[in-house]
Amino acid sequence: MRVNQKKTGLIVALLLASLLVVLPIQMAKAQTATVSVSPQTSTASVGKTVTVAIQLSNVQNLYGLDVTLSYNNAVLKLTNSQPDLGTSSIPGGVLYGDPVSTDIVPGGVYYNTSLSTSSDYEIFATSENDTAGVGPFSGSGTIVTLTFTVLSSGKSPLTLNVQLASYPQGVGGVSEPISATVVNGNFVTTSSSSSPSASQTPSSSPSRSPSSSPSASSSPTATSPPLLKSPVFPILLAAIVVVVVVLVTLAVVLSRKKSKNPPAGS
Repeated sequence: MRVNQKKTGLIVALLLASLLVVLPIQMAKAQTATVSVSPQTSTASVGKTVTVAIQLSNVQNLYGLDVTLSYNNAVLKLTNSQPDLGTSSIPGGVLYGDPVSTDIVPGGVYYNTSLSTSSDYEIFATSENDTAGVGPFSGSGTIVTLTFTVLSSGKSPLTLNVQLASYPQGVGGVSEPISATVVNGNFVTTSSSSSPSASQTPSSSPSRSPSSSPSASSSPTATSPPLLKSPVFPILLAAIVVVVVVLVTLAVVLSRKKSKNPPAGS
C-alpha cells in the first residue's frame, strides 16, 4: 500500500508540474499582440479632415516594426503623419530610445517613411542598441497618427500589413518575428448636405445620428467577442483542469485509506 501511495503522489506531482507549465503558456497566448486602426469606423464629408491612429496592444519584447496602411486615394489624401515613437518624448508611444530620428543614432529610435506612396503609408522603426542598454518595448501604445483630407464621396478600406520583430538576444543575435492580430478599419464619406446642416443649431442633432450609428454598431463586435474567442477562456479552462485533477487525486487517496483501514466490524 505504501508503494501505491508513493506512486499516486508521484503522479499527482507530475500532473501539477505539467499544469504549472501549461498555465503560463495559455496566459501568454491570451496576451497576443494586436495592431489596429482606431477608430475602426470613421466618417467625414468632402473637404473635411479625418484622423486615425495605428495602435499596438499587448506586445512583448518589441524591438522593430514595419507597418503599412493602405487606403483609397480617390477618396482620401494623406495630409499629415505624426509617428508616436520613443516613450521618453511621447509617453503614449512605442519603442524605447532617444532621440527619435530619420538618422541612425546609437541609443535612439530610427524610423523611415520613404517607401510610402499616394495610397500606402509605410513606417519602419527600430530601437538602436548601444552600451547604455536600450531594451525592448513591452506593453501598448500608438505607432502613428494620420490625418486625411476627404477628396470625394465613397468608401475606403483602411487595411494594415504588419511585421513586428523581437529584441535580438546575445551578441550578434537575430530578431525573431512576433505574431500579431490585425484589426483593419473603414472610412465612409458622409453626404455633402451634412456639412452645412452641422453649422445650424436646429439640424445639428440629425446630422450627428447618421455618423454615430455606424460607430455604435461596430463597437459591440470589436469589444464583445464570444466566450470561446475571449483571451480569458484558456486561463479559465486551465484553472478548471487544475481543480478537477486535485479533486480526483483527493478521491483516490481517500479510497485507498479506506481500503487499508476497513471498519472494525468487518
